[in-house]
Amino acid sequence: MGLSTRYGLVGIAALALLAAVHQLRGMELSPQPSRDYLLGVLPNFAAAIAISFVLLGIWGDQNPNADFASAKRPFILCASISGLGLIGWELFQITSSSLVFDLHDVGATIVGIGVAIILFYVLKPRVTQEP
Repeated sequence: MGLSTRYGLVGIAALALLAAVHQLRGMELSPQPSRDYLLGVLPNFAAAIAISFVLLGIWGDQNPNADFASAKRPFILCASISGLGLIGWELFQITSSSLVFDLHDVGATIVGIGVAIILFYVLKPRVTQEP
């Protein structure tokens, strides 16, 4: 399986998580503090992963002969765009009267970028040695 496929599938899975959370947030559920907290921060967590891997999947598609080593720098760029963009959006909310700034969303974004880094290394193609 090529790198662009691996990265694209992770991006799609993170987008599916984001859509599921959005669907759950729209339902009228009885209040439960833990669930409500998770539904509040999971969009930032999922978006941090999704943006990183969707962008990286696009890069991988445009560079079909790329290997894992050459994907490290683009991944750092994609994760930086994702993290800084989401944190910037959260900070922008401080200036808005209709949006709500939440420091926990910033934390969820940072954790999401951390998980994206772990996933990037987990997706590293295994090298098999022939006898």
